[in-house]
Amino acid sequence: MVSLSLVGGLLDQGFRSPASCLVEIGPDRKNIDTVAPLVAAVDLQLSREEAAAGTIVIEDRRSSDGRWIAADSGLFTRWAPIRISADFGTHQEVILTGYVMKLTPEYPGNAAEAKLTLEVQDEGAALGREQMRRVWGEDQPMADLDILNELVSAVDISADPLSGSGQSSRSLSQEGTPIQFLRERAKANGYELIFREGQVYFGPKRLDGEAQAPILVYAGKDTNCRNFTMADAADTPDQVRADLAPREEGSTPEQITVTPGEPMLGTTAAAAEGADLGTPSVWRVGAEGDETTEERTARAQALVDEHAFKLRGSGELDGSIYGHVLLPGGLVSIDGPGSRYGGLYYVDKVAHAFNPEGYTQTFEVMRNATGESDSPSSPLSAASSALSGLF
Repeated sequence: MVSLSLVGGLLDQGFRSPASCLVEIGPDRKNIDTVAPLVAAVDLQLSREEAAAGTIVIEDRRSSDGRWIAADSGLFTRWAPIRISADFGTHQEVILTGYVMKLTPEYPGNAAEAKLTLEVQDEGAALGREQMRRVWGEDQPMADLDILNELVSAVDISADPLSGSGQSSRSLSQEGTPIQFLRERAKANGYELIFREGQVYFGPKRLDGEAQAPILVYAGKDTNCRNFTMADAADTPDQVRADLAPREEGSTPEQITVTPGEPMLGTTAAAAEGADLGTPSVWRVGAEGDETTEERTARAQALVDEHAFKLRGSGELDGSIYGHVLLPGGLVSIDGPGSRYGGLYYVDKVAHAFNPEGYTQTFEVMRNATGESDSPSSPLSAASSALSGLF
């Protein structure tokens, strides 16, 4: 295990309970004690829709024998496995597991300014090495989850048990790398694709799980959120209309309208405001290629569910006071913004930064309802069950 002592060593001694950054690197997790004091910053970006990635900046130094302490240490190579965690003293929590993807040594005129920058990415990077051409389910359609299981098995990754099965309505052509194909399938299903600690989650938003440690705004000495800003917009649809292929040749094409079907994070659905204007807020999706009725309906449902999250917030956590790693793809309660904006949110993105100023987590959250609630309310509609009669 590697402790990047920049956080404990460079922080002002008066800083409250500083957290430190832990790094384990290589297949046998070699120790980098000689390099740790040279680490200047660690920046990581995590998202529920994109690969987790970031940088580690090391202020390299040249020893008397002409070797560079970091660049020539043998620790840092392309595709070296890496795990980065936050150490809060009493416990540690993983932020990112993956690989070193790029090394950038810099040797300016002043040797004291030399540095080595490591670019890291989550374990999904291993699925981007081979471009493939393959037809999945050519003889019999395969569920998306079965395809995923076959693709990730080669890189020792397993599907999260909570993953969804996806679609299985037709054969699918893959032209490109496995990670490109899986992201396309995630988008087609309205799913997230999140790699973490040897597993990949391929499924819908997890709106019924246990909430992460609460974010506290204006909570006196317990305040862990430095600032919080909301955007409460009305320019997204409350319904989505999809054109479906006719059941029989020559018959009139069918049309369905779907409404949000996910649990509410609050007491009043965001779509309730403006519902009495007499003009419904509806977007339309047309045909894309040779997609099936199942695929088009799923695409329409994913679109309306995503746009139901009209309330978007952003803020900055003091990571040391918060005492936990906030992760995208999970619930968190925010206390302090009042009865309209306080309550449960879904975490969209989190940027983690360790530097001489401390440990900061910059987050983006969203919700599909107003009003404080300790747990998700019932689904916004019975759209999913109503659609079942169409097939």
